[in-house]
Amino acid sequence: MVDKKTLSAIHARFRQLRNGELADNLAAQGISYRLAWGLESYRLREIAAEFQPSVDLAEALWAEEVRESKMLATRLYPIDLFSPDTAKRWIGEVKHVELADQLCMNILARVPYACELVVSLLNDDASTEPINAASTEPINVYLAEPIKVYAALKIATRREWKNEVCLIAANRIIDSDSPLFLKTAALWYKQMYEQE
Repeated sequence: MVDKKTLSAIHARFRQLRNGELADNLAAQGISYRLAWGLESYRLREIAAEFQPSVDLAEALWAEEVRESKMLATRLYPIDLFSPDTAKRWIGEVKHVELADQLCMNILARVPYACELVVSLLNDDASTEPINAASTEPINVYLAEPIKVYAALKIATRREWKNEVCLIAANRIIDSDSPLFLKTAALWYKQMYEQE
């Protein structure tokens, strides 16, 4: 059970460090949460250092429809307790690329099962068959949930994990009419993959 004083202290820190200009810019870009304080990543890192990581606290923050709460949750969830089921659940609840980046950077690229998660995310997203070298389906068939594919490529890139399934997905994304954020992730992965 989460101590309500802890949550209140976190919310007070959000109010104290609010960046109205950034919050307004996020809203103008269509990044919608029930509430967004406009805190920068370094501010969230500062706040995270003030609190003891815990599953209960991270889950309570993640459940709030507040931008900073969700982002802070990715810093306060103990990595050794972050299960594959929790990973899939959280990824399924991500609506914005910015939060996907925080989740991948702060937790998903650091868990011991990261490589298995990448393949699972790519294959879970396939509406017909898993992505493999023999498949000739256009990549759009696989992009019912582009955030999952984005997360998979971001994790693989951060881990510098060279995998044929990821490369096939990246190549198909680059040659498709996928969203720009997804094409960018695919290009990053391909560049990392081709480095000697």
